[in-house]
Amino acid sequence: MAILKAPQPRYRLYTRFKSYASFASDLILGRIKKGSDVRRLEEALSKKFEVSYVAAVPMARVGIYLTLKYLIKPGQGVIMSPYTVADIVNMVICAGGVPVFCDIEQKSCNIDPDKIEKLIDERIGAVLITHLHGVKAAAHEILKICHKHNLPLIEDAAQSFGGREDKKRLGTIGEAGIYSFGMYKNINSWYGGAVVSKNKDLIDKIKSELERYDFQNIGFMAKRILKGLLTDILTQPLIFKPITFWIFRFGFLYDISWINQRVEIELDAKRRDVTPAHYLARLTPFQARLALCQLDRIDPESEVRIQKAAFYHQGLQDIPNLVLPAKGNNLSDIYTVFPIQYRDRKKLLKWLMFNKRDVAAQHLKNCADLPAFSAFYRDCPVARKTANEVIVLPTYPRYPISEVQKNIEAIRAYFGAK
Repeated sequence: MAILKAPQPRYRLYTRFKSYASFASDLILGRIKKGSDVRRLEEALSKKFEVSYVAAVPMARVGIYLTLKYLIKPGQGVIMSPYTVADIVNMVICAGGVPVFCDIEQKSCNIDPDKIEKLIDERIGAVLITHLHGVKAAAHEILKICHKHNLPLIEDAAQSFGGREDKKRLGTIGEAGIYSFGMYKNINSWYGGAVVSKNKDLIDKIKSELERYDFQNIGFMAKRILKGLLTDILTQPLIFKPITFWIFRFGFLYDISWINQRVEIELDAKRRDVTPAHYLARLTPFQARLALCQLDRIDPESEVRIQKAAFYHQGLQDIPNLVLPAKGNNLSDIYTVFPIQYRDRKKLLKWLMFNKRDVAAQHLKNCADLPAFSAFYRDCPVARKTANEVIVLPTYPRYPISEVQKNIEAIRAYFGAK
């Protein structure tokens, strides 16, 4: 039967039964906003990542906004990758900064260190780097450039929680680092994140502002949790294999937009000059408790993803038409997904979907080309090319090695590789 040949889903949330049960019990008992767990989470992160100061925030993007607000002066430029979530560009603008787009390296999909220094002048106030896909962004090399010009380095480690570079955790190398505990991240408290820094004054200012905010709205959180529950149901193999996969396969193969839009992001990027009111909230003790119980799983799960990335590297490295990320070592690259690049992405994806492989395009855009940010346009040809070529292969812990092997076999078959 064809149904029996359906694959495992391209992604599953890092959720457990407790992710839902704890919300229900805390809601019934009135404990969502009670407890000292936010402080406990900050202390646990400080110890685990060996960083001096931590501020829990309602979302990673809010952490970026607050960090920039207190590190740069209004009107200063922030050098950053254009290959990122559009709302990260908005957080730079909302913090009073001016996005200065710097092109990226093709293999890593991260900002190109060799191009940063050419953009530095008296108008620049900070450098913001992103460790995308769980792949490190040469933070130490960029830090040397920042030190030379007396600029703070800010690390967006939202997709790389737990990764390392030269034995230091990503996010702890520069002046400040930002983590995400969002629904699709490898630590999930539905919304949430943290800013870490060796700069006590910065963290004190961020915490002082956070104290003026209300806790995250319970209704807002509940909608996110319901979306997560629906995602978990639809990607549960007993549902995914006979139903979900075939719907999305049909939609992709026959270009049915109302189906495809359910799994795409960044469809209508807009510029923001003011931070949305619902962003300005505090992480609840419930969310902190949820994050705390996941901390010990971070490194073991990273090792599982690294093992799957090693299979992809071994199985695809001899195909000349593919661009693969560099090989990491010792938790340096934790591969929250395994990104490959191919010039005719749509054709390869259709081949894979036709052959019952559930993988996806990376839907991030080259923000330097978006009409919403035309005021900050800069020609970034590598980011433009990359945005049209990246395919993300699954690595999440519950994804079987046998499925990794089937992905490799299908890709090799497309290229006629033996």
